[in-house]
Amino acid sequence: MIPQINLAFQIIIIALVLGSLALRRKHKLFFHGLTMLVAVILNVVSFLLVMLPSLLGLQIIRVQPTHIVSLVTLAHGTLGLIAMILGIWLVGSWHLQSSIQGCSRKRKMMRLTRALWLIALFLGVLLYMYLNTNFIP
Repeated sequence: MIPQINLAFQIIIIALVLGSLALRRKHKLFFHGLTMLVAVILNVVSFLLVMLPSLLGLQIIRVQPTHIVSLVTLAHGTLGLIAMILGIWLVGSWHLQSSIQGCSRKRKMMRLTRALWLIALFLGVLLYMYLNTNFIP
């Protein structure tokens, strides 16, 4: 039940990120930043309440560290943690400003963060499918 709730939570975060990108394209930068702040906060909550405890409880990493599930889990966790830290830094350095000057200088970091987050999300969905469904044997 908890993995399904977390998956739904991640879908909400994806919707927030996509909505935020639409706001950026419409030059509604304050609301873009605000929705990204909410997405980052929700991701941190999801990480602390679900993903970290799940990672710590996953025995296969200790028993079979070279198993594909262990490797994908570690890649997912590492990339996700880096993306989360970068996201916290980006929204924290923004301070709800309406000016875009600070954002322009951080554009490459934003793109890197988005790419890392998307890769981590993809790996997380693969892990979810492997551990909680019959789609991946």
